[in-house]
Amino acid sequence: MEFVALPYPYFFLVVLTLAWALRTRRNARNLVLVLASGWFAWKWQPLFLLCLFGSSLFNYLVGELLARPLAARVRAVIASVAVVLNLSLLGFFKYREFFVDGLDDVLGLLGLSMHLSVAQLLVPLGISFYTFQGIAYVVDSWRNSAVRPGNLLDFLLFMAFFPKFAAGPICRSRELMPQILRPAPASIEQPSQAVVLIAGGVFKKMILGTYLATHMVEDVFQRPERASSAELWLVMFAYTAQIYLDFSGYTDIARGCARLLGFELPENFRYPYAASDLTDYWRRWHMSFSRWLREYVYFPLGGSHRGTLRTALNLLLTFVACGLWHGPRWGFVIWGALHGLGLIGHKLLRDLRRAEGRAVEPRRGPLGWLLGWSATLLFCAFARIFFKADSLATAGRFIHGLAHGGPGLGFEWGVVVLTVLTIVLNFVEEPLRGLAVHWHARVPRLVWPVAWAAMALMLLAIKPYDVAFTIYFGF
Repeated sequence: MEFVALPYPYFFLVVLTLAWALRTRRNARNLVLVLASGWFAWKWQPLFLLCLFGSSLFNYLVGELLARPLAARVRAVIASVAVVLNLSLLGFFKYREFFVDGLDDVLGLLGLSMHLSVAQLLVPLGISFYTFQGIAYVVDSWRNSAVRPGNLLDFLLFMAFFPKFAAGPICRSRELMPQILRPAPASIEQPSQAVVLIAGGVFKKMILGTYLATHMVEDVFQRPERASSAELWLVMFAYTAQIYLDFSGYTDIARGCARLLGFELPENFRYPYAASDLTDYWRRWHMSFSRWLREYVYFPLGGSHRGTLRTALNLLLTFVACGLWHGPRWGFVIWGALHGLGLIGHKLLRDLRRAEGRAVEPRRGPLGWLLGWSATLLFCAFARIFFKADSLATAGRFIHGLAHGGPGLGFEWGVVVLTVLTIVLNFVEEPLRGLAVHWHARVPRLVWPVAWAAMALMLLAIKPYDVAFTIYFGF
């Protein structure tokens, strides 16, 4: 069930009421939240529920085993096997067709005519997110840095908490487990911030993101050879805006709902299109996943402590893995590799400045900042072509059309306005959100239900007929 679908508010209000009614009984409250999370997954497809709770039970048992006084080598073997099995589950559902097709191609090059086939299976909702969260817990348990649950129920809630299991944020045990273990607060903390997060997220995802998804973007990516150069340039930036509105809007709703339930989820976006270099962009975009990549891929590969060439290779491998995490397509791999190469270039420039005794982060005037910001936004938007296109051939036609466009499919100025508005939003959203929180906090609490109803009616009045499916549910 989508956050912006009409059944969700009724579901959430029931869960919210039960959770707060049982707030003095921690296990009872957690049980309600686990059952609600299971129902949330089951409503999509019963298989999703089986995979979610099966993965959770497996990682809980591994964590309990690693908590025992075992020899270091035995603990390392257990953790390694657990990571491989987690990745195997992910690979079985997401990547088996990719590897089977690749094997068919290799056999064809060798003159062999074997044709392999695989059964079509639904990819469980959120499997990439909770698998990586499970891996983080296993590795942290091996490192003796995990916060252990009080019981299996606590761990099931840690893994399956419905606001975040489908599309993140990816939580480490030290971020969420202490909140699960402690008694519920006496009342909702910072309710104004929670309401503003939810309302802003719904507006970004349901109104702005859906408009871009249903105007120009899909048509142009399906037939890039027919689009004019101006349309292709516009759609390149429009899709970059759409994916931000969709994903950050979803995260805002998730964080707002979690806060109303008494939990604080980690921030996942910090205005990424305000970044003036690629390193800064990855500190702001999908932050929980960026931290995961750094902690569980880049650092284990050696990080930046084994020389320039090894550092460059580690960055490239990390971001190729980042691309593959999104799905079994060469476009994702190329998108990740481009970001890896861009980060390598930026790091080399920083190292050169350091070697020459200059400031690693030089002070830039307005023009220097504008050039850096423009280059970063252009790079990210261009790389998104490979991310969005359904094949490399489609991406190639799109890129060719940027300089040699077709007759045109129909230019829409509304898309221009919303694309520019989204980029501007990255600079003004924080003060706007602060103003909204201030206004909401000043409204008497007795009037809050009326204000919420008015806000909901306004959003329903301007919502499109069909709301675009959450992009990251596909990952």
